Amino acid sequence: MSGSEFIHLHLHTQYSLLDGACRIPEILSIAKNYKMDSLAITDHGSMFGAIEFYLEAQKAGIKPIIGCEVYVAPQSRLDKGGSGIEDAANHLILLARDEEGYRNLMKLVSIGYLEGFYYRPRIDKEVLAQHAQGLIGSSACLKGEIASLILQKRFNDALKAADTYQNILGKGNFYLEIQGNSIPEQKIANAGMVKISEQSGIPLVATNDVHYPTKDKAQAHEALLCIQTQTTLDDPKHMRFQTDEFYFTSPEEMKKLFKDYPQAIKNTVEIAKRCNLELDFRKMHLPKYVPPEGKDKEKFLLELCERGLTDKNLRNLPEVQIRLDHELKIIRDMGFISYFLIVWDFIHYAKSQGIPVGPGRGSAAGSLVSFLLEITDLNPLKYGLLFERFLNPERMGLPDIDIDFCYERRQEVIDYVTAKYGQENVAQIITFGTMQARAVTRDVGRVMSIAYADVDRIAKMIPAELDMSLKKALETTPELNNLYKNDPQITKLINTALSLEGLNRHASVHAAGVIIADKPLNNYMPIFKTGDDQITTGYSMGTLEKIGLLKVDFLGLRTLTVINETLKLIKKIHGIEIDLEKLPLDDANTYKLLASSHTIGIFQVESSGMRDLLKKLIPERFEDLIALLALYRPGPIGSGMLDDFMTRKHGTNPIRYEHPKLEPILKETYGIMVYQEQIMQVASVLAGFSLAQADILRKAMGKKIPEVMEKERKNFLNGCIKNGIKESISSKIFDLIEYFSGYGFNKSHSTAYALISYRTAYLKANYPVEFMTALLTSERDNTDKIVEYVNESVRMGLKVQPPDINESDVLFKVEDEKTIRFGLLAIKNVGRGAAESIVKARGNGKFKVLEDLCHNLDLRLVNRKVLESLIKCGALDYFGKSRAGMLASLDLLLELAQKTQKEKSSGQLSFFDQSMNESGLKKTENNLPHVKEWAEPQLLAFEKDMLGFYVSGHPLARYAKQLKRFVSCSTSSLHEHKDQDIIKIVGLIVKIKLTVTRAKQEKMAILKIEDLEGSIEALVFPRAFNKINSYIQPNSIVHIRGVLDLKQDTPKIIVEDMFPFEKIYKLITGMNINLSGIRENIFDSLKTLLGDYRGNIPVYLRLDTPAKSRVQLVVGEGLYVSPNEKLIQDLDELLGEERLSLMI
Repeated sequence: MSGSEFIHLHLHTQYSLLDGACRIPEILSIAKNYKMDSLAITDHGSMFGAIEFYLEAQKAGIKPIIGCEVYVAPQSRLDKGGSGIEDAANHLILLARDEEGYRNLMKLVSIGYLEGFYYRPRIDKEVLAQHAQGLIGSSACLKGEIASLILQKRFNDALKAADTYQNILGKGNFYLEIQGNSIPEQKIANAGMVKISEQSGIPLVATNDVHYPTKDKAQAHEALLCIQTQTTLDDPKHMRFQTDEFYFTSPEEMKKLFKDYPQAIKNTVEIAKRCNLELDFRKMHLPKYVPPEGKDKEKFLLELCERGLTDKNLRNLPEVQIRLDHELKIIRDMGFISYFLIVWDFIHYAKSQGIPVGPGRGSAAGSLVSFLLEITDLNPLKYGLLFERFLNPERMGLPDIDIDFCYERRQEVIDYVTAKYGQENVAQIITFGTMQARAVTRDVGRVMSIAYADVDRIAKMIPAELDMSLKKALETTPELNNLYKNDPQITKLINTALSLEGLNRHASVHAAGVIIADKPLNNYMPIFKTGDDQITTGYSMGTLEKIGLLKVDFLGLRTLTVINETLKLIKKIHGIEIDLEKLPLDDANTYKLLASSHTIGIFQVESSGMRDLLKKLIPERFEDLIALLALYRPGPIGSGMLDDFMTRKHGTNPIRYEHPKLEPILKETYGIMVYQEQIMQVASVLAGFSLAQADILRKAMGKKIPEVMEKERKNFLNGCIKNGIKESISSKIFDLIEYFSGYGFNKSHSTAYALISYRTAYLKANYPVEFMTALLTSERDNTDKIVEYVNESVRMGLKVQPPDINESDVLFKVEDEKTIRFGLLAIKNVGRGAAESIVKARGNGKFKVLEDLCHNLDLRLVNRKVLESLIKCGALDYFGKSRAGMLASLDLLLELAQKTQKEKSSGQLSFFDQSMNESGLKKTENNLPHVKEWAEPQLLAFEKDMLGFYVSGHPLARYAKQLKRFVSCSTSSLHEHKDQDIIKIVGLIVKIKLTVTRAKQEKMAILKIEDLEGSIEALVFPRAFNKINSYIQPNSIVHIRGVLDLKQDTPKIIVEDMFPFEKIYKLITGMNINLSGIRENIFDSLKTLLGDYRGNIPVYLRLDTPAKSRVQLVVGEGLYVSPNEKLIQDLDELLGEERLSLMI
């Protein structure tokens, strides 16, 4: 690229969060069009995008200049009082000339966050002087110190400030910025800069403070600033740039703007020539692991492997020794001995502390060394797992070991690693949230002050699918496209959203990633501190891997906690210590459970789709479970591969092999290539590829680059022909590999996760009460899950007893082999401190009355809200008082208890107070107000609110007998009906979601209806919605008539009509009474009874005649009735329940 006459040296990318609107690829493309051979990045206070910019610029043939617009504190960076955001810091541009400058820039940015943060990450002149080597500075925008002083008419102070910066950075390393943005103040600042330059000799440089790519994006940028400041465009005080000139101007535009200062333009090129940062991405920066007792690292790794061989009874097995030697050679040659020892060390620590660790995750399970070091629990030779899938000597880069830990104790392992390698060498990883299609539409709608309902309607038209973009939504959603084309306001909304879509919105902490380095991290990256003071890397995960740093994912997996708690309960109750690694993988109870599909609570197989699949697949061995987890994905399901697998397994479809050599590789998956490892084995066995070459083939298949694929096909065919396989067969096999490679899954990962699935299934099948207790405890904060698992426990024949102040522990507990007791911590508003305080105060005794409870608790931990929740959920029913009465007297009792506790702590209790016994408590209790108990609906509503389910009964329970006459089925018997059957059901509305149809934007509702036996989703489409919407109320009991939809994984009802239950008797059009065989003396009583309920609904009597035939008579109109609950009860009592039927 020929040299440019102007280079932009002041530019903000999208990494100036909610301020810069320049996407890196787009801005580089514009620079290339302008024939710029260099370009700088200078984001506000950070270097988040530096490496991405560096690599992308190099790819585009543009020299990257790494910089930052730093914030400089007026005095000390440590001074954080007095001034507001406007006066907290001045701006300054710093550019890295070389590697030393780059390192100093990272240190300054880190100091800004770690030491100087006050509204902004700030440095000061003191630390700038300490880290000035290798940097070029410029005076920045109107917010720069020099420009601010010029505008304050303090010219001499501005001159002095310029001189200070030149002295700090060194002569020739500081420039005075002039900008052409048409802001009146800028013209004054420019004139001042020119004057300072003339008097001091400090050179000028022309910049444009670029914030958006093109001039027409100025309005979208203004909206972005409103999103940042949470204001609206119609707010006269909203933050905005005064002109639309902050775009990526062309060299010609800049030359024209500064025709009077040509040297300021030339200086941009001069500065660019001086900035020659070259970064080496080939170096690895692994932390140094020091083995115990001064041992050599390689020998120590070998010693650990040898110990593993002994512990796992794998000695003297030739194939194991060959594999071990092979893996160790690759590990040694690639320089990863320290890596394996580091991972071994923190896993060894976790296990020694009783912290549950997963059996493996990802391709690491394919390593024998990992197995021998107990990094994983799987012998790779047993399951055909390949080391090269994990670590390929022909593919450089650090191996990737992700570890699952108990989610409650994961932080302990991170703390151990931090302590071992040094706080400055370890950090969690930053991640960036971006403005996705729906979210950016809502954001822009808000700043444009469009009515929420309208914005909500537009946002909901955008399909909630993975990788959905606004462009794709406009192409695939006609109604959205129609609005976009015809409604000017929506056109503006979507055009603005399109400009901002995908920009970074905020920085946060990655859920699992941790970086461990050999030196303080600010040698390799800037450091960032979040709003809640968490210290993270200033580069995201992809960047960190590129610069050679060790990244480990410390993942928190709830299932490991469940398994561990179950094992503890088994040991406590049965005295049995289960070794998970020695668990038999052929347990009949486990496979029976899996085949029954009763797998709620089982890792990876509890979704309705997975449960349906288990029923069809009927797993009989561990390998079936591995395949199931690999196949249950959109690709294999959509391609028919999953169905093919099942029909072959059940023998209804023949298994064919294109060549006999394929059988040993594909036999376990019935002739189908399910795993990536199988693709590698086929290439190795048939075509003679090394496993490293086979792994490269696998990766090439995934990318599907035509030239690469053609080359690989040729290599494969040549290899097969050399091994005596015909070209036609070889070509057919390559075609199969190519087809399956799009769906193949990592067997190492599938096997490791299948092991967790099996372990949870084993525990549920063999120790049900212990497993369900642990499961409920793990989900104590998730009401929906608690309800689901309580229902599952009941289905399993277990009882879940409600919370009880004298029986419940902090967590759920096993009471006997069939009973679980609800834990105090799972009650709404009851925190761990309160629950522990209650259990501690109770000791081995029991609280006798409510006052006793109040007097003995630490009322700082167990406050009124906690006690109110305990009353409402029924946990204090032991005291024998009404819940309404206890709540009414609670304030008085708490006042007395607090007074007593206060006097006790100050030593003021009298002899009589100290000797107050139970009779004293009883006396107070007896003087408390007697309040009538709440009505049943209120009682039950409180229980549901506090626990997530009903304890005393169900709102429908009292109608159980009546319901039978009005329904055609219950939620549990829906499977007995056919798709599109008309059904009638009575249930409670427990969840309501109001939405609109995609086509016409008409109102509709999605309801969750619960009856005594389960729940179902009910869809109320617009036609029905317009008729019945007034009846859609939370917690109301309704009668629904609708069409059964069995097309989805779970049944649904398409609602046609709906009535409140209290109006249900108005649906009756007639009553049939069977009087066959009835005593004649009943007739008079029946006549009297019907006369008492006179109305307009006919009653039909069915009678036997003397000739043994049956006749039906209608009563006279004088005995027509007005049906209600009491009439039906009276008829049942008089005639018996089976004699009455209703016509609806």
